[in-house]
Amino acid sequence: MNDRFLWFLRILIVIQSLGYAAKLVGPSALNSFLLGSMGDPFVTNLDRSVQIFIWFSSAALLGLGFLQPPARSLARRLDFLILGLLAGWFFLLAIFSWLVNPGNPFHATDPAGHAVRYAAPLALILFIAFPGREEESKIMWILRWGVAGTFVGHGLCALWMKPSFVDLIVGTMNSFFGDPVLTAGSLEALEEAFAVAASRQAFAEAALPIIAIQDFILVALLLLPGKRIKTVALWMAVWGIVTAMSRMTAYGWDFWHDLALRICNGAIPLFLWAYWKSLDSTKTTS
Repeated sequence: MNDRFLWFLRILIVIQSLGYAAKLVGPSALNSFLLGSMGDPFVTNLDRSVQIFIWFSSAALLGLGFLQPPARSLARRLDFLILGLLAGWFFLLAIFSWLVNPGNPFHATDPAGHAVRYAAPLALILFIAFPGREEESKIMWILRWGVAGTFVGHGLCALWMKPSFVDLIVGTMNSFFGDPVLTAGSLEALEEAFAVAASRQAFAEAALPIIAIQDFILVALLLLPGKRIKTVALWMAVWGIVTAMSRMTAYGWDFWHDLALRICNGAIPLFLWAYWKSLDSTKTTS
């Protein structure tokens, strides 16, 4: 695989990791799960320790990428160890997010909805460890299934009208068009503002089932055996980036970490599109 693709994947993992580290200013899902049995001091220190590890791991991944250590070297093993530990942390958080919210259907989708986040570091390990076109095509399925899981998880949440998804759509509309309630200057204007707010709420609730159906169709097309539909991957990339960006368009720049830890939602489909396009270019020139 071209080094540019490996670097792109590595940088995505670093950005995602920085988002997770920044998010640890608040309690993690593992913190919540262990709080009752371990106590606050232990789980707080655990979160801080993981945060420090992720900060240093992000820097180490960049350094090891520049070094490009040979196979079987200590540096390469360290590279794989860091990637594996990060993948494990991303996976554990998805599992414990589900476990600490029993009976919540939205959090029950987290192990699938976060799949692309832990698939990315695993794929990078395998791409480096097993170079070769035939191996790459098999490893690429890890990313395809990761993207599929993420879109299925988010599609189910959209179908079930997840309240935060409604808030993202309404909040984004308010950011671009203004919050009608906040700008109302009179009682009459306030009544009109509430009507506008209600219409935006209704639009968001009507849009979510359509978004869900779109997500499921995209997943089905992405997973067609023997097919590489570049336009599907490209649209999933655009849509994944738009939905990740909605955390900031709805809530502001202070929520940059929510975008960072979701960077793979759109960037991994972009990776698939670029890789498939390079394969087609190679066939054309050969």
